[in-house]
Amino acid sequence: MKNSKISNSRYFKAVLLMGMIGMLLSCNDLMLGEEPGNTPTRNFQVMWNEFDRMYALFEVKNIDWDEVYAEYEPRVNDNISSNELFDLLSEMLGVLNDGHVWMVKPEPGFRRYDSGPVYPEGDFNLALVRSKLVEEMLIGNASAPDIIYGKLEGNLGYIYLENLGQMPGFYQEAMDVIMPYMKGTLGLVIDARGIEGGDDRSSQALAGYFAKKSLTYMVTKFRNGPGRQDFTSPIIWNTTPSSRDHYDKDVAVLTNRHTGSAGETFVLAMKTMDHVKVIGDYTFGAFSDNPKRELPNGWIYSISTGDFRDASGVSFEGTGIPPQQVVLNTREEIEAGLDRVLEAAILELKGI
Repeated sequence: MKNSKISNSRYFKAVLLMGMIGMLLSCNDLMLGEEPGNTPTRNFQVMWNEFDRMYALFEVKNIDWDEVYAEYEPRVNDNISSNELFDLLSEMLGVLNDGHVWMVKPEPGFRRYDSGPVYPEGDFNLALVRSKLVEEMLIGNASAPDIIYGKLEGNLGYIYLENLGQMPGFYQEAMDVIMPYMKGTLGLVIDARGIEGGDDRSSQALAGYFAKKSLTYMVTKFRNGPGRQDFTSPIIWNTTPSSRDHYDKDVAVLTNRHTGSAGETFVLAMKTMDHVKVIGDYTFGAFSDNPKRELPNGWIYSISTGDFRDASGVSFEGTGIPPQQVVLNTREEIEAGLDRVLEAAILELKGI
């Protein structure tokens, strides 16, 4: 059996060697300053290259990424401050105008930048809608429910979706409860205003409860190579009628500029159905998946890697899905207790 202990002479030689290596590393730290690669110019190059390799929407948004490089690269040097670098990278990401692209500088000195448009708040008040329900039930946490459902006057059903962030099974279980409750209603309002995102599979599963037949509503593909035209094969998304209870009476889906991401893919699916009408404002206009990346300096950012389009090949990235009936609320009307979008949906379902 070999002796597992080192002899004294070998031990002292090992200690001396490790000490010398440590001194050399310390000297290198003193001479080089920052870790190799963690400089403003290096961080700029890493971010630009990662978008060049992974971003899926240059063609959709008609952006020449090489021109962006030519504009911003000369403005970077290793003497600019951390905040100056953050401002410059934010400005570059702003060219994309992409609601799924953001950057975070962690503490100390936390900062966050979001590339996409900012739309005003105040055109929707859930408490106002709830005050109009003659019956109300909740699914999820009572103080912050995932789903609110009930009935409006005139025997109309109402479903509010806080988000689509749960797994598909959650919504299937919820709809197994909600659908029997809605059987006797004359029409249904689905309130998708403010859905900021979630799981596209959940959107698909939920839409299946209203589908009369299978229809293609979305086609997606993802960047998978260094070339800007390198994409996966298209993925076809279809509505699949639920084998459980489903709703085939008239449905009004309410949208606003804060209906985004998985909320928008839900609207795409619902809009293909002839008994559904989308009422309200355009949606947010940010569909793609957005994996997170890290710069050498530890800043986190996201990249839109997918190209999501409707069945006819139209992309609504950056523009949003147009409603079939445009109705806009103002903050003043909401504060006065008037929800014009909801009222328009009620009139539509009553056939008035």
